[in-house]
Amino acid sequence: MSGLVTLDVAAAYDVWAKSYDGYDNPMVFAAGHALSQAPLSLAQKTVLEFGCGTGRNLAALSARGASKLIGFDFSSAMLAEARKRDASWTLFQADMSEAIPLPNQSVDIILFSLTLEHVADLVPPLREARRLLRTEGVIKVIEIHPFVSLQGISAHFKTAAGEEITMPAFAHPFQDWLAAFEQAGLRVAGVKEWQARDFGTDAPAKILRRGPDWPWVVDWTLSPA
Repeated sequence: MSGLVTLDVAAAYDVWAKSYDGYDNPMVFAAGHALSQAPLSLAQKTVLEFGCGTGRNLAALSARGASKLIGFDFSSAMLAEARKRDASWTLFQADMSEAIPLPNQSVDIILFSLTLEHVADLVPPLREARRLLRTEGVIKVIEIHPFVSLQGISAHFKTAAGEEITMPAFAHPFQDWLAAFEQAGLRVAGVKEWQARDFGTDAPAKILRRGPDWPWVVDWTLSPA
């Protein structure tokens, strides 16, 4: 069977969960590389990921010394994969556009990675992140570059049966990001636009196929305003 199928976000990631980590996805590679280069002080820190998926980012942050890992996702199947990685993590199912059941100022570092493209209004999840963040905390937002999303490119995948699965996605120009940060009580402490040239010649072929100037992800570092 083949064809184009559109599912809601949770259903799409439920289907994708088993093959997600092995899927040849240049956007995931780009976001993972950006995270690996982030100068984060993780020792004895509590880390929370909004939309943790299979837990690959939590595993990377744990390996760098984070002491407590928390993650939630809209997809129960993605969470099931994450639970296989480390039973000590605190994982739960939640919608990032709703209130998150964690105490105020309980987290040192918060990560959003390739999740906010599925949110029409950026302010609610960012405002919740601000509520949960400790005074000296840091929020990392690594998302599909606006120049890419505004061309209609978004998360999608093919199943083993040949179906192409798409899901709701929203293109957010830079002005929307900046306005949302301000409304959520956050300030931009740093920003990097990761282009193909930044990943080196050892990057997957898909990273380089659009040329060296192609912008894959934008990498924001945020702190309380």
